[in-house]
Amino acid sequence: MSKEQSEFYKQSETITISRSGIKFAPYNPKKHTTEQVKAIKANLKRVAFLGGIVWNELTGNLIDGHKRVSALDLIHKYDGTPQSDYNIKVEKIRLDSKTEKEQNIFQTKSRTDLDNDLLADIIPFIDYELAGLSEFDLNMIAIEVPVFNISEHLNTVKDDFKALTEKEKAINAQTYEEKKQSIIDKKEAINQGLASETAIDKWVTVSFTNVEEKVAFMELLGYTSETKIIKGEPLLDIVAQLK
Repeated sequence: MSKEQSEFYKQSETITISRSGIKFAPYNPKKHTTEQVKAIKANLKRVAFLGGIVWNELTGNLIDGHKRVSALDLIHKYDGTPQSDYNIKVEKIRLDSKTEKEQNIFQTKSRTDLDNDLLADIIPFIDYELAGLSEFDLNMIAIEVPVFNISEHLNTVKDDFKALTEKEKAINAQTYEEKKQSIIDKKEAINQGLASETAIDKWVTVSFTNVEEKVAFMELLGYTSETKIIKGEPLLDIVAQLK
């Protein structure tokens, strides 16, 4: 970087240090699961270690890269002893304690949200699990991008959303009178107990504008904020009691 460029911003310095010189930040608020670390370990062995570990020289704490270091520890069988020590490439920076904590959060919260329209175009050409996506992610993409065609390698969600896409196409092709008659027929079928029960008919997605509203809603119903699936029957009982 030229002298003129350096006047606009600083840069971290890429160096190699001993693992024993790195400390996990004791205040780190990021949640790391065993499954996430194992997934990173598998990715490191499959592709490469791509760097990105940010380390504060003044405190020895990690600012970003706790999961990556944990995955490397598994690969090297690091247990804190000199015999298991190994070298690791880091981005060295010198920050005071306050700025370090701020950057610990900023480096995660500032990451860009994915564009689901563009993501839907890419998925048929990749292995979605190796890209760090789950079937839940695919469900959300399909909801936001109605024309999303899930590739053939998807198992449990493929048929459901293929059927949904075909259903939507058929509905869009109907005239007003046909749609009206379809609604009448559907109501009649429900009354007679003949409505088909498909996976798509059985679930609904609830969305909130912010996390606080979601937490308040879950607490009102007696569920934890981490709950991902709620059965409709007990939820119906709860709603009935609230009336």
